[in-house]
Amino acid sequence: MKKLFAISVLVLSLAACSTQKFELDTTSHTSIPTYEGTSHFVFWGIGQEKQLYPVEVCGTRGISSVETHDSFLNGLFSVLTWGIYSPRDYAIYCKN
Repeated sequence: MKKLFAISVLVLSLAACSTQKFELDTTSHTSIPTYEGTSHFVFWGIGQEKQLYPVEVCGTRGISSVETHDSFLNGLFSVLTWGIYSPRDYAIYCKN
C-alpha cells in the first residue's frame, strides 16, 4: 500500500498545469476563445514545433491574445507515456 501511495504522489507531482498567455490588446479582450485546438507532440516535443497563424483565424477583426495551456490531463498523458506522447492545448482570442 505504501508503494502505491508513493507512486501516486510521484505521478501527480510530475503532472502539473501551466498556462502562457500573450496579450496584444487588453481593451477588447473577450473571455470566449475564437478558436481552440490541441497540438500533439511525441518524444517530449524535442525538435518539433507547431505553428499557428492567428491572423488567418481572426482576419480583419484583429488578434486580442494567444494562449497555450498544459492541463492536468495533458501532463498525465505525458507522464504515463514517459513523454512519448505530449499534448498541449491552445486558444486564439480575436477582438470584439
